[in-house]
Amino acid sequence: MCEHHHAAKHILCPQCDMLVALPRLSHGQKAACPRCGATLTTEWDAPRQRPTAYALAALFMLLLSNLFPFVNMNVAGVTSEVTLLEIPGVMFSEDYASLGTFFLLFVQLVPAFCLVTILLLVNRASLPLSVKKTLARIFFLLKSWGMAEIFLAGVLVSFVKLMAYGDIGIGSSFIPWCLFCLVQLRAFQCVDRRWLWDDIAPQPALAQPLTPGITGIRQSLRSCACCTAILPAESLVCPRCHTKGY
Repeated sequence: MCEHHHAAKHILCPQCDMLVALPRLSHGQKAACPRCGATLTTEWDAPRQRPTAYALAALFMLLLSNLFPFVNMNVAGVTSEVTLLEIPGVMFSEDYASLGTFFLLFVQLVPAFCLVTILLLVNRASLPLSVKKTLARIFFLLKSWGMAEIFLAGVLVSFVKLMAYGDIGIGSSFIPWCLFCLVQLRAFQCVDRRWLWDDIAPQPALAQPLTPGITGIRQSLRSCACCTAILPAESLVCPRCHTKGY
């Protein structure tokens, strides 16, 4: 058995550092650490088609959300409505430029970028390997920075407070936005970190034998936080994803 194949069948638990030999998983099963119970990897059904469908649906819901009014308010007979695209403009005009910028970045652009990245990577788009690695690294870094659902929660809380001033109603884009929040989270969930990185590039070879059941630090090994590759402890840069470790 070559070193690469040997390393590909093992993973270091990100929670307790235990080296685990991965069993053969059927579709829909997940591997968990026998010591701390942390999920190590998941074998999804249709690992390409499922995230593709969710990502396309989420992008379509995002498009619909930006085309129509989001909320409307009636105060003393005067009705006003706002779309998602108008919100940053209102913030800029009220001298909340930083808040408007954050809204554009983390509520709209970051989720959209992550969804497009999913489509490119899981469907093996014809891109240079270096570009794929960069996109995957940025995706796993940014996907937790999407604030679409946080914005939705803030809107729902605001509804309760604004009801004291007038009639609050939802616009045609409110339901698509709710669906977008749900479907984009599902798209992120269906992309397994280990599976995606193994699909992009093989794990780096190891020159030493691996002993399951013993922590990585006792074997002078560490796990890459980005691509889960098993590396020598003295290796500061992962040769697969080029992420610096400590």
